[in-house]
Amino acid sequence: MRRVILGICFLFIVSACTQTPMESQPLPKSSEYHSIKRDVSTSFFTGSDISPIPNEQNVAEILGWYDAHTVLYLQEREERSSLVKHQLATGESTNFFEVDGWITDVRPNADYSLFAISQVTLDNETLLVIVDRDGTVIQTIKDYGEEYTVYWNPYKLNTFIMIAFLPNWDFETYVVDVEEVKVRSIDLEQSYVQWISATDVGYLKWEELEPDFQAPLYEVNVDSGDVKKWKDAVIAYMSFSDGLSLSVTVESVYDLYSTYTFYDEQEPFRQIEMPILNTYSEQWWIPYYSYDEDKGIFYYLRPQYSSDFFSYTDGFELVAYDVQGDAEEKITLLERHVPISVSPEGSFLLFGDRLERVFDLAEGAIVPLIEE
Repeated sequence: MRRVILGICFLFIVSACTQTPMESQPLPKSSEYHSIKRDVSTSFFTGSDISPIPNEQNVAEILGWYDAHTVLYLQEREERSSLVKHQLATGESTNFFEVDGWITDVRPNADYSLFAISQVTLDNETLLVIVDRDGTVIQTIKDYGEEYTVYWNPYKLNTFIMIAFLPNWDFETYVVDVEEVKVRSIDLEQSYVQWISATDVGYLKWEELEPDFQAPLYEVNVDSGDVKKWKDAVIAYMSFSDGLSLSVTVESVYDLYSTYTFYDEQEPFRQIEMPILNTYSEQWWIPYYSYDEDKGIFYYLRPQYSSDFFSYTDGFELVAYDVQGDAEEKITLLERHVPISVSPEGSFLLFGDRLERVFDLAEGAIVPLIEE
């Protein structure tokens, strides 16, 4: 069974740094909360209106959201793969898309009207198939590479950047227009990009010969090819479809907290501090997060203090940060650092290694998504 890649635990490649082990430190006063803690109890698992997926459905993995109240999951039987819709309230499951071979990735666009599905056929051919909400194939892309990564344009919903990885792990980049069924080559230096506007994307320009844990942040116009530097030293950069974006920075590799700066239309807007879990390697730890664009809430998992990544065992606070209101609430404490995914309208939060549990945010109830 091939693993479906959905959410990412961001471990960004940086240079190896020799550091003394960190001592555990409490959160700074600016990051303390004033909300009531909602502990998880066994009663959360009973009496919910959410209907789990029956065990006999052979769920390989929960893929994420189809709409505000429906999830997509993957079934694999012999050499055939199916994407299935499961309605949380009614428990009804219906087939969405089915292929011979294996589905390796599913990426919805910003309004969930189109889905980019990566597929490996029985002949070991890699396809990128674009389908609409009915599961009808709109466009099939092949012969560009051995693996594809898709970055949908949240401002032009029928357009995305496609990264095509070649056999030698080099890559080529393209702009795909689904409406016009066109694929156009563009020149991008990096394989990880984020949309900044309808025409511009941002990327970190890592130097292979002089590795570092930070890199300058550049933006490029995908129509004209014009490139300009935006920021000097950034560890990670993420963007969202409402004009909000986020950078991760530190003053030095010895800091106990990293700074998360939110930008509104590229202007600094809010900042929060994040305890650092040090990996003592060329990888920089970034926590799982999910952004509710409808309500402007940034959900993320926060360690309770700065520490060593490999020895830290004190759980992760699930925090809801209201970016506009500059206020946060600790929702609960999770034992492990696992992927999270908020629903399109912000009512539910999937979490778990396979996104196998759902958190009803209004009721404070956690329910297994797969029948136990």
